[in-house]
Amino acid sequence: MNLLKKEYKNTSVSIKYWTTDNITLPTIFLLHGAAMDHEMFNEQLEVLSNYNVIAWDARGHGESRPVKGEFTINDLARDAIAILDSLAIDDVLFIGQSEGGMIAQEIYRVKPAIVKGIITIGASPIMLPYSKMDIWLLNFSTSIIKVWPHTNFMNALAKKTAVKKSVQQYALKTVGKISKKDFLNVWSGVTSSISVSGIKDMHISVPLLITYGAKDTTGTVKKNNIRWKEYEPNAELAEIPDAGHNANQDNPIFFNELLNKFLRDKF
Repeated sequence: MNLLKKEYKNTSVSIKYWTTDNITLPTIFLLHGAAMDHEMFNEQLEVLSNYNVIAWDARGHGESRPVKGEFTINDLARDAIAILDSLAIDDVLFIGQSEGGMIAQEIYRVKPAIVKGIITIGASPIMLPYSKMDIWLLNFSTSIIKVWPHTNFMNALAKKTAVKKSVQQYALKTVGKISKKDFLNVWSGVTSSISVSGIKDMHISVPLLITYGAKDTTGTVKKNNIRWKEYEPNAELAEIPDAGHNANQDNPIFFNELLNKFLRDKF
């Protein structure tokens, strides 16, 4: 699949994205996780050959740097919406890993009419309430990152991200492009998007596939994905074997089978 590199600019950001640029086909927007970039979905591109694919480097990630100041998940959601508006696209299936899945949910909250489906990979549900301990641990993790030597932190993050060595190497490469200051901006956006109260009455009424890696030890992702399915009984939930947090990369064959089936059954 050939992707064209493009750029979206406004007064505050310059965002690089890659697209097949064929708006006659249904559009899928690929939203990578925190500190990752558009290449984390390389193994999914051939499966999506019948779609108009958009894959970005979100603000503060990959080639969409540097950025000025802090930003939130809401800012990233509005960036994605702005890109789609600039392309006159208003009917989109979003696939998001971790932070990207949170962005997909926020896009749905802000502008549900453009969302025709969501697939998440190791993403936390933003509408559910979290315990005070969960919130404390997230805030504590920020304090730890601030004092952790950056090289050691990057190595630990890469190992935590995946079980497959090649995926760990990819994660190390991508996080290595981001300064500690920029990573803390990214992480602040993630941690501020969940709360003790949650988002009252928010439900996702479009087709929703929730996935996570069987070996994902990132926070309480697995537990919260199971809670999410209980909250959204019409959603589909799937555990990806032999996979960590970047489950679509750790086990692309299994994930792509899930993806194919979901697209075939729902669209």
